[in-house]
Amino acid sequence: MTSSIMLNGQDPAALTAEATNRLSHYYQVDSERQAFIHSILERIEADAKKISDLELDLEDQKRSRAIYQSKSMNLESDMQRLAQKLNKNSFVVVLIDGDGAKFADEFLRDPVAGAERAAMHLKQAVRENLRDISGLGHDDIPIIVRVYANLNDLSKSLRLSYIIDYDEDMRLFAEHFTNTRADFDFVNVGKGKENADSKMRRMLNHYHRNFQCKRIFLAGCCHDNGYLHDLRDYTGAADDRVVLVETTPAEPAFRNLGLPILRFNDVFRSEPLNNETKRVITTMPTRARSPPQPPPGFGPIARPVQPIQKPARTMSPVPQESKPSPTVDTSSPVQTTVAPEQPPVRTPSVISSGNGGTSISYATAGGATDHQNVIVKAPKPKKQPKIIFYNVDNYRIDSPTQHPPRTPAQTSYQAKFQSIKPSVFCNDFYLKGRCKWGISCDKTHDAELTAPELAIHRYKARTSLCPAGPYCVDYDCYLSHHCPRSPCTRGDMCPFTNTEKWGDLHLTKDQIQPATKWTEGIDLPEHLT
Repeated sequence: MTSSIMLNGQDPAALTAEATNRLSHYYQVDSERQAFIHSILERIEADAKKISDLELDLEDQKRSRAIYQSKSMNLESDMQRLAQKLNKNSFVVVLIDGDGAKFADEFLRDPVAGAERAAMHLKQAVRENLRDISGLGHDDIPIIVRVYANLNDLSKSLRLSYIIDYDEDMRLFAEHFTNTRADFDFVNVGKGKENADSKMRRMLNHYHRNFQCKRIFLAGCCHDNGYLHDLRDYTGAADDRVVLVETTPAEPAFRNLGLPILRFNDVFRSEPLNNETKRVITTMPTRARSPPQPPPGFGPIARPVQPIQKPARTMSPVPQESKPSPTVDTSSPVQTTVAPEQPPVRTPSVISSGNGGTSISYATAGGATDHQNVIVKAPKPKKQPKIIFYNVDNYRIDSPTQHPPRTPAQTSYQAKFQSIKPSVFCNDFYLKGRCKWGISCDKTHDAELTAPELAIHRYKARTSLCPAGPYCVDYDCYLSHHCPRSPCTRGDMCPFTNTEKWGDLHLTKDQIQPATKWTEGIDLPEHLT
């Protein structure tokens, strides 16, 4: 019988196994502890390196911040000095197209004292406008005034309108106006339609580039659409440095520019002279459609918010002096020749009709004993008046147009077009027959276009949108006021799709129907529906 040896009451084999297991466990724990300690040490070392790098970056940032702070302080100091210099020498300028903006009659009739009063009222009107503007409300800011006019023609117009008695009165007024203030000048630009306009454009550009010029008042421009192209370059600015001064009623397109428009009623005439073309702004009546239209912003065309205004033109007769002469020869449609049969010569009274024709007072042309032969030539045929059609929404309706046929003129037109590049054909010269810029125009005038080539050029112009959109009132406009294609296949590429001001200008068949007809020279429209 085998007996086992017990150690402290335990089996030695079991005790050895237990000790071996515990020793293995202790080895494992010790290995894990060492691995953990190594990982901690590696992390500490990595963090220490990061901290060292960050400390270096911090020192670099501190140095950079100090440098930038110093530069910033220097720049701020420089800006303050520049601002002080700009504000110290700041000024405002008033540019006046004297051919378009006439001073009030009360000033012109008294050329010496009236010039002083006109200058004083103009200065007060400008200061009153500046009073609520920050930095410009003080009374010591200089005001520079430049008036550009053709004194010869202006004097004649004022005399014929019975504003002044003699041409010399206007020259005397200009001289005294110039001498009232050191910064006031009345400049005689001499004879030439564009002389005053060109100086106005050049001075506007000059003063607008001068940051010391805080405001630019433009007077006498709102009646002349020739300024529109130049003024568009100054729209959209946040400072509103360019301000329009309206004298006679402004053309509608000027109000669409978004520039401030003022009136100095105590300084300038608000009506044209009697011998000038008068533009009367009349509201075009609107008629309700059936069924009722949706509110603005819906439908194919955005409806206008404001009533549409259309200028009508009338010409007042210009008084002419009677000239005692037996023969009257004018460039009017009617020419009259008076030939006495016997001496003594009896002089007829010759009267200008105001529209270019002449007539004879028959109370003096013939009598009981005197007889005169009156020969009247047949008048030349009158040109057909120009017309504009509008639909019930007061949108201008263009006449239909077709793509020119494929002819050799297409090739010759393209050849001429390529030969003048980078210039282009002047639309006004070729399509209106006249260009207001004359020899100063930067577009081509000297290329000869045949009738088929002109038709091609006119069609190309009709594919462009008129800047005045569907509210254009120009009888000679050669652009389109709605999409000329029917149907239009250009989709989003069409310039008449989703226009910024007027929405979609693709008119439906009903919208293309004319409802109102305006005729050139007639103040009121003809309603067709």
